[in-house]
Amino acid sequence: MKPLLIVSGILVASAVGAGVAISPMLTSAKAVRDDGPATTQSISQNPQGAQAKGAQGNAAHAEAVAPAPAPAPPPVVTPRKNYTYKSFNVDGNYIAMTFDDGPNPETTPQLLAILKERGIKATFFVLGNMVAKHPEVLKMIADEGHEIGSHSWSHPQLTRISQAAVEKELGNTSEAIFQVTGKRPMYLRPPYGSMKPSLRTMIEEKYGLTTVNWAVDPNDWKFRDSQKVHDAIMAQVTPGAIVLAHDIYPTTVAAMPRVLDELIAKGYKFGTISDLIAMDKTPKVQLLAALPNTGKPQQAQQKPQKPKPATASAKPDGAKPASKPAAGAAQPPRAGGVY
Repeated sequence: MKPLLIVSGILVASAVGAGVAISPMLTSAKAVRDDGPATTQSISQNPQGAQAKGAQGNAAHAEAVAPAPAPAPPPVVTPRKNYTYKSFNVDGNYIAMTFDDGPNPETTPQLLAILKERGIKATFFVLGNMVAKHPEVLKMIADEGHEIGSHSWSHPQLTRISQAAVEKELGNTSEAIFQVTGKRPMYLRPPYGSMKPSLRTMIEEKYGLTTVNWAVDPNDWKFRDSQKVHDAIMAQVTPGAIVLAHDIYPTTVAAMPRVLDELIAKGYKFGTISDLIAMDKTPKVQLLAALPNTGKPQQAQQKPQKPKPATASAKPDGAKPASKPAAGAAQPPRAGGVY
């Protein structure tokens, strides 16, 4: 029995010895091959190196996530008083794209995607009743940085309704926009472009709304044809123009990619109404000439030429001057259409 025990002891000792000699080799080989993510074990083997690497990583991370410098404040916008904007006198090929009668849940998001792809900001003149129906679409417009103006609640011709009705149309629309965006509109596009000086003054003083019409009209409400919309805009556009369109018509939205791409190719740049008002360089003399509806500049010029009492009293039949009927007929109703 003893020889067996001796042999067994030798075998056990050899096995233990072999194990002692092999295990460091296995550990070393594993360390060399481990190129995966660091584990608790691998970090503990070289704490100083890991800390140094971690410090470098933290510094690089801090540098990578350093906050961007604050954006420049928006330009100070001071719209002209008692004035209707149709275009601007600007240095450069700047124009304002404007869209009326939305928001529409189908076509407006499509237009927003087109504008976003090209980095273009526009101004949307919305109807209050459409805001009430589709507040989520109005929020999309605001969230993507576009400007929002009022187009009244239900699109009446403001010059043909009572002042109380006008106040309801505009007050309710401003409130609806405020409830969704947290901001009240600064601009009004009167339906059909219809406005008169006294009404404009009241609206401006009571609601802080500046009247904005347009210089380029493709009549897209009438011609539901993308090619015609494209051709009309390209034929009429000039630097400083306000372009009118409607985001409720699929044919208009379908025309926009080609229109915008060709305008960009021609060197045009785009801004909101506020952007272009901030850049506007229209001289005051030109502004006075642009307000013939008030009649004040014309009266001031005619006064020196009027001292002719003999001529005025010598009318044989006492007939009224023909100028009064002409003035009364100077405001025919606008042709139909949705502006």
